[in-house]
Amino acid sequence: MGTVSAASLAAFFLKRRDSVALGIYGDGLAYLPPDTGDKQYFKILSSLAGVKPEGSMPLQAVTNSLSGRFSRGSPVFVISSCEGDGTVPAAVRDLVGRGHEVTVLSPSSIDFERLVSRIPRMSYEVLKLERQNRLTTLAGSGAQVIDWMPDMDLSQAIMQVRGY
Repeated sequence: MGTVSAASLAAFFLKRRDSVALGIYGDGLAYLPPDTGDKQYFKILSSLAGVKPEGSMPLQAVTNSLSGRFSRGSPVFVISSCEGDGTVPAAVRDLVGRGHEVTVLSPSSIDFERLVSRIPRMSYEVLKLERQNRLTTLAGSGAQVIDWMPDMDLSQAIMQVRGY
């Protein structure tokens, strides 16, 4: 879900003739500098083609490394389930503090799991509450947070924020 949403967001902003950069992290960090046009879109698609949801690099390390490369005030999209990385709130807070408009697009892995397997209702409710608490913390950091459900079209989810 994350790679498809990253490609969709890139296409949206590139069609508006905005510059788009891409940072991908897992065990390491890959960065594609900002550019515009079809060539940039194909570079982004090529970069996303090999992405697997794995690795242990914390988001805080990524933002510390990349934030100097972002223009002040530029929008930053973080696509993450926000699970298993305690540095996400601090990383988002730092980006907001540096003047960026931060949007966290968080695909709900809990709801996806519920669609494809049987999760006991009580376990689901506890996991859902924990997720809601994490997302509320992020919203309190000054970011726009989109709790993206697996049955929701990405364009519907994006329209919830800032009139993009």
